[in-house]
Amino acid sequence: MKNCNNYLFPVRRWAVLLLLCVATSMGACVKKTVHPQLDVTFLPQKGDFISKYGDRLPFSEIIRMSKGKDYILVGEGHKNAVDHNVQQRLLDVFSKAEKPPAVGLEMVAVDMQPVLDDFGKGLVEVAELEEELQWNTKWGYSFSFFERLFEIANRNSLPVAGLNVPTRITKKISKEGLDALSEDEREFLPMEIVPPSNAQVPLLDLIFEQHEAKDADDATQRERFHLVQSIWDSKMAEEAVRLRKKYDWPVFIVAGSGHVESGWGIARRIRRFDPAAKILTLMPWRGGEFDGDLADAFFYSPDSYMSKMGALLTATGSGGLLVESVERESRAAKAGLRPGDMLLEASGIQLDYLFSLHMAGSKVYKANEELVFTVRRGGETFSANVGKLGARKPKKEVDPEAQKDVEKSGPEAGSISENGEDR
Repeated sequence: MKNCNNYLFPVRRWAVLLLLCVATSMGACVKKTVHPQLDVTFLPQKGDFISKYGDRLPFSEIIRMSKGKDYILVGEGHKNAVDHNVQQRLLDVFSKAEKPPAVGLEMVAVDMQPVLDDFGKGLVEVAELEEELQWNTKWGYSFSFFERLFEIANRNSLPVAGLNVPTRITKKISKEGLDALSEDEREFLPMEIVPPSNAQVPLLDLIFEQHEAKDADDATQRERFHLVQSIWDSKMAEEAVRLRKKYDWPVFIVAGSGHVESGWGIARRIRRFDPAAKILTLMPWRGGEFDGDLADAFFYSPDSYMSKMGALLTATGSGGLLVESVERESRAAKAGLRPGDMLLEASGIQLDYLFSLHMAGSKVYKANEELVFTVRRGGETFSANVGKLGARKPKKEVDPEAQKDVEKSGPEAGSISENGEDR
């Protein structure tokens, strides 16, 4: 009788070889997964704090980090509600400390300090500040974003100071140069104008080149642009140092992110004017790439904007704008946009950031064309047409004397200012 195993072995061997071949061929068809770098170790919610190493920071740790600091700089996007909520939360806690802070604001220029002094004496109420500070013409962003900061300062008797150079001064420098200033106008300049660091210059050049009103090849315009940045940051640092010396209190500074990031702006000048200063910098993180070198700590605050078409849009940090909400009967609703939609493009411009939407809007406005979005909803992609953004208005001749009284700080939402921040 023949041994059956002599026949089974070859069968088993070929079966194993066949399985190996199948496995090898399948493996060749599977795409290797490339994992992104682990910059942030958790999925934050709006307002959550993050260490410079990308780890979760409890609010109590932020308070601990602030103790013993002479200056606390908080960067912001001027229309971002989360940024303002974080500032208010911080100031509310700091104001109850044994040594509460004085408050320094980019939003108010030094020529409005008498109003803030009267506010500190109880002669001006919070409800009157918007008018007294000429907020709508001198700053331009909604006073409601900043009102609670003033309420906290008032409730806790915190001194408040305007840090900035009047806009009419920097506008004149941008157009005509430093030599065009009168002696009276020069009084508003910082005692020392500290130029930007070599590390910051490439970023400033990039911002300069993004300005539609600037000529990237004009060396004079570029030089004045750098000069205005230096004047802003030097003046705000100088006033913050003066405020600290006057009250011997820490100074809580609120300014656009462009003045805070990487310590290049205000912080660098403070260290020059107050060499022993201990500084804490806090910056919003919008999502996407995380750079821990931009600040000492961060708070999660995705870029959001309530557009005039009636939709709240939020940048995702990974391409596209998320539609968070839509107002009934708005242009967005009539165009078919719904909460949860992702706006991928606008009239051919990829929507990676909120500023991309501004670029698309400018493009169609100048061409008198309709604004058309490419929208993704689940697995479906479609177009949504919100129509034209309005007819172009002819320019009016403006009386130069009347123009001096109008110092609007920044253009419409979504655009950038001289410093690249959405002022």
